[in-house]
Amino acid sequence: MQTQTSMNDADLKIPHTHGSRARGRKNADKQEAVITMAPVKESIDELVALKIQADAAGDKFNDAVKATAEKAGLLASVVRKFVQARAGEKFEEEKTKCVQLSLVFEEVGQHSA
Repeated sequence: MQTQTSMNDADLKIPHTHGSRARGRKNADKQEAVITMAPVKESIDELVALKIQADAAGDKFNDAVKATAEKAGLLASVVRKFVQARAGEKFEEEKTKCVQLSLVFEEVGQHSA
C-alpha cells in the first residue's frame, strides 16, 4: 500500500514499502542525507534538455565514427576505441593493451585442431 503525498511539497517523504526504505547519499560526515525533491524539481527541465542534447551528440558521434571507418577501411569499433583512448586519460594504457593483444595474436595464433 502506498501513501499519497502532495506534489506541491518541496520535501516529499518516501513511503516505506515492504519493510525497506529508500536510502539517500552519504554526506561529508558519512551520515545518510535527507532526501528532498526540491532540487530535482528545480533542475528537471534543464536535465531533460541536456539528456536530449547528449543523445543527439551521441548519434552524431556514432555517424561520424562510422563514416570515418568506412573511408579508412577500418572497423567502426576500432576507430571508436582509438577515439575514446585519445579523448580519455588512459591513452598509454589502451595502447599497451593493443600491443599486448597483437603480440598474443602473432605469437599464439589461431587454434589448430
